[in-house]
Amino acid sequence: MVKYLWVIVMGKFSNMLYMIDLLNTGNIYSIKDLSEKLGVTERMVRYYKDEISKNGIYIESFKGPKGGYFLIDKLKNYTSINKYDIQLLKYAYDNLKQNNFKFLDKYEQFIDKVQNMNNILEERSKFISNINISDKDQVEKIIMDAIKKSDKINITYENIDGSKSNRVIYPLQMFKYKNDKYVTAFCELRKDIRHFEVKRIVEIK
Repeated sequence: MVKYLWVIVMGKFSNMLYMIDLLNTGNIYSIKDLSEKLGVTERMVRYYKDEISKNGIYIESFKGPKGGYFLIDKLKNYTSINKYDIQLLKYAYDNLKQNNFKFLDKYEQFIDKVQNMNNILEERSKFISNINISDKDQVEKIIMDAIKKSDKINITYENIDGSKSNRVIYPLQMFKYKNDKYVTAFCELRKDIRHFEVKRIVEIK
């Protein structure tokens, strides 16, 4: 029973590390994408997100049909599994095989997942790119300045239905998604993190 529980725990741990690695590339991944890459249910992906966030690595979600999970700030000091760790795991595998380890197949699956984590460097950012601070557009320059100063701005925002609303927001980061530019910000009106499409900001006061 103890060995079985160990395999389960290590499987969850490796999956969460792999998920962090994926998100740390700067990509946006839908729950379905993560479910397929990790080989678990979408419900389990949500569980991983909650557990990872509880440990101080905050995963944001971009809502809508083209949305998904992403990290606002990439982990600069995050160290992934390397090839020497994998060699050690494979050495342990040989010893476990010689001793007829009951859950050898589970351990093989674990090694495969760790190998995937090591291959994550091949992932390339597909959707998000930082907007250059030197961009000449006045709206973007004001937003970037607010991000640098950790300041708030008052905007007039055009909603999807064409109506306009006044929002006080604290910009956190700008990014590009599907050729459109967005700003992630804390919205005083909604008391939550929201994503605003830059071209729909009609005025900044």
